[in-house]
Amino acid sequence: MTGARPSRRAVLGGAFGIAAGAAAVGAVGAARPGPPVDPGAGPRRPPVDTDALGTATEYDYVVVGAGAGGVPLAVRLAEAGWSVLVLDAGPATSDPDVYSVPAFHLFASSNRQISWDFWVRHYSDPAAHGSAFVPERDGVLYPRASTLGGCTAHHALLMLAPESDDWDRIGRITGDPSWNALVMARYQERVREWLPIETSPAAVLSEDPTLARIVSAALIETGHLAPPASDVDVARGRARGTLLDPNDPAGVEAYREGAFLVPQSTRDGRRYGTRERLLEAVPELEGRLAVQSDALVERVLFDDDTADGTPRAVGVEVVVAPYQYGASPAQRPLTQRARRAARQRVTARREVVVAAGAFTTPQLLMLSGIGPARHLREVGVPVRVDVPGVGGNLQDRYEMTVVTAYDRPFSVLEGKTYGQPGDPGMREWRSGDPNALYRSNGILVGVKRKVAGGSEHPELFVFGAPSSFTGYRPGFAEDGVRGGDHFTWAVIRGHQRSMHGTVRLRSTDPTEPPAIDFRYFEDGGDSDDVRQDLRAVRQGLEEARRINRTADRLRFGDAATDREVYPGSALHDDALDDVIRRDAWGHHASCTARMGADGDPEAVLDADFRVRGVHGVRVVDASVFPVIPALFPLMTIYAVSERAADRIDADARAADARAAATDAGAATTDADTDTDTPDVRTRPPRPTRPTRPTEEAR
Repeated sequence: MTGARPSRRAVLGGAFGIAAGAAAVGAVGAARPGPPVDPGAGPRRPPVDTDALGTATEYDYVVVGAGAGGVPLAVRLAEAGWSVLVLDAGPATSDPDVYSVPAFHLFASSNRQISWDFWVRHYSDPAAHGSAFVPERDGVLYPRASTLGGCTAHHALLMLAPESDDWDRIGRITGDPSWNALVMARYQERVREWLPIETSPAAVLSEDPTLARIVSAALIETGHLAPPASDVDVARGRARGTLLDPNDPAGVEAYREGAFLVPQSTRDGRRYGTRERLLEAVPELEGRLAVQSDALVERVLFDDDTADGTPRAVGVEVVVAPYQYGASPAQRPLTQRARRAARQRVTARREVVVAAGAFTTPQLLMLSGIGPARHLREVGVPVRVDVPGVGGNLQDRYEMTVVTAYDRPFSVLEGKTYGQPGDPGMREWRSGDPNALYRSNGILVGVKRKVAGGSEHPELFVFGAPSSFTGYRPGFAEDGVRGGDHFTWAVIRGHQRSMHGTVRLRSTDPTEPPAIDFRYFEDGGDSDDVRQDLRAVRQGLEEARRINRTADRLRFGDAATDREVYPGSALHDDALDDVIRRDAWGHHASCTARMGADGDPEAVLDADFRVRGVHGVRVVDASVFPVIPALFPLMTIYAVSERAADRIDADARAADARAAATDAGAATTDADTDTDTPDVRTRPPRPTRPTRPTEEAR
């Protein structure tokens, strides 16, 4: 431990309770949320210490990142009896209303308290970008979150289950047959043990005839995609599961298209993510699960003097101070002297698990000397292991929108001031009213569609919300909800074929964000894959336009008129493709430390998440996928984390069994060779893990 520092124990309460989802589009619409009327309102949890390094710096497992990848496995390992430390560079808390209220998620995505704003390239040529490119930043805004919960603290709560092929494909690529849909179904069930999923209150539509006819139009336009009559139970209003539920296993397995209600990860109308999973588990785990916030990990530490010559991770070096990373708009840089004083060494007796996300996971590996050797030498990082795939294979989805302006605000927004003092919407939400508008993330309906010339999978998800959004750019949250008179259809293009970008270090400074280049449409080229991706996005935009035209024909009960303001109703075919190339964006970055088969030179990890070329380091987050999962990744990452916990625990138990057998054999040999003389040699005690809790104790 280097330098003394005052204790800064943070207390978290229940009022503070991606990604993945569509964080840019689903707000119901509002002005910027104001200060909470009563920060202490609502149930609160027992106090949780988030300053663990003030009392202990040695643990069995050190998990870097408190997001979708790190938290589920950390909780499971602690439940299995291991001591686990979760480190996160962000604060323990944030504005309780902006965090918790589903309707405020746009503002959660731009909250200075928890934001990490990366500036990324879509193309190597700045001139190939559209108006979202900011020359002063040399990039396009890409919001991420750094706090307990990671990006689950700011995403739009949308929660879609993975398809079977998302798992089977990993098995085919890694050569490990245990990666398959049947095995992973068990881990998806484990996720549902703690992850609540709700839908928006129906009152949102009953109170607004304009929104109701837009949703009706989506149902009409997709009516021919309804499930076959043999699947429908008229008496119960179900179709092989829950009607309009995109996560119905039968529908997912059948690659069903059509219109769906949109599930959201909330409990009783409040955001629920890995922050809640972590903080609810800590008091129950008898000191085995510890948390340290405001902790920027600078590098993984290794013992290079090992018996087999392979470096072994022994811990991490971490600076404990708020807002140290350069992507934070609230960064508070320390002097070199102050940084040295705030730096600590944390020991991992077993392993280090890196779960810092698709940008900062490869950055941390490279800062630790694991990555493409040539690149590391260029920036001055000593090469520990040449792993060419680190920071490569960056993938995302293409997203675009159709934005329509109406001649009057939506009536459902009347009187709502969204967080300002006296807001009736907040009173409804705090009261627990099941029909409160703010319980909704604003995403009213979603449509799954297959793509012409594509696969048998639904490759498009088109979903709508009352907002105005055309991509991430400064002020996107305020612009997105201004006026309350716009409606946005967002198009997600899954199964993209033409994006393989890079994450690269700019320097050896751990606080400096890396250089990120997505290489959209294979960096502006023209190939079969590029043309298919353009056709897919264009098909999604035209689908949204058809729904809007049908909604216009349904103007019986309300007279609101509309016009397309983006991309512009006159644009079609090649002209529309040009706009897609310029303005498409994404927010599901993945695949930068991918799993792969033995002998694959680009595989960073083996099938059990172990970093190749070293011992004692695993990666568990969106970085691990060889190919980006279809449509939305969050439930997939959760299930991956649950699987990783099992693999890590099993490996530790097997290692202990081997060590015990070796010790027993040595003792027998000693007894056989010298039965008259007691063995007086001493050995340092082998680190032991706590007793595994019983089911009752859990």
